[in-house]
Order: sequence, then structure tokens, then C-alpha cells
Amino acid sequence: MSAVIRPATLEELPALASALAPLSLFQSYRLDAAALGARFQGALERGEGLLLATEESLGPVGVCWFLTRGTFGTGAYLRTLAIREDRQGSGLGARLLAAYEAGCGSPPGGYFLLTSDFNAAAQRFYERHGYRRVGALPDFAVPGVSELVFWKPRAVRE
Repeated sequence: MSAVIRPATLEELPALASALAPLSLFQSYRLDAAALGARFQGALERGEGLLLATEESLGPVGVCWFLTRGTFGTGAYLRTLAIREDRQGSGLGARLLAAYEAGCGSPPGGYFLLTSDFNAAAQRFYERHGYRRVGALPDFAVPGVSELVFWKPRAVRE
């Protein structure tokens, strides 16, 4: 199966939220499909980057939500990258991550993201793609969970 990655539309958000809400990532933060859909809708309304991965036979299977200049006013910020569980390991995450970086151009401050301290698979994924852990924010999103700060410098063009 080959997924198409493109900007999300308002009409697709309920199906996207329903496909992703069962993920342990969103369950850990007590986000159901309605709350997730509302967050995605807010992103579209604010003009933030919201890319959808969709497959013809499955519908929405992944999302990439980002700000082109969200960190320290100069760095791009990957807010959410999530893939439906049955499509994880298919290379789709790498494609969405590449789409995020391409969609942000070459931000002076590089590329930033947060990942939960309990999400070891995500940490390994980002490290494989050139991101390095540069800090931690204890209790940032929810009590008892540290959000780990990952950063990838922008490519220096000569």
C-alpha cells in the first residue's frame, strides 16, 4: 500500500481523529477522537501545517502537525507525528517527517520536537533521523511525564 501525503482538509478531520485516537500516545493524554479532531481543526483555522497521510483502501492513516517558526522564534516545531498502529513500521513516519522538514524550509534555529519520556520507540525513530535529545521538561503536558526536547540543526548550505 502506498500512502499519499497532502494537506488535510476540514472534512477529513473526523475520520483522521477517529483513526488515531486509539493510539496509546493520545490515550496517555486522555485525548479522545472529539478532542483530537478539535485540536486538528484549530490547527487548520490558525493556518498551521497539518499534513494527512491517506491510503485508498484505509482512509486517513497518519498526521504531521507543525509550526514553521514555533521554537524560540526561529526554529520549526513538530507538534504531532502519529501513524495508525497497523501502518507503523511501513516507512510512513519517515515520509511524514521529511514532509515536515521540507514544509519548513531551512529554519535558522533548526527543527524541534517534544516526545514523551515513556515513548522509547519515538525517541529511537527521531535519533535515527538526525535528531538529538537536548533537554527535558518535567510535568510540562501532564503531571508525572517529562517531555523530552529533541533538536536537529538545519543543514548548512555552502
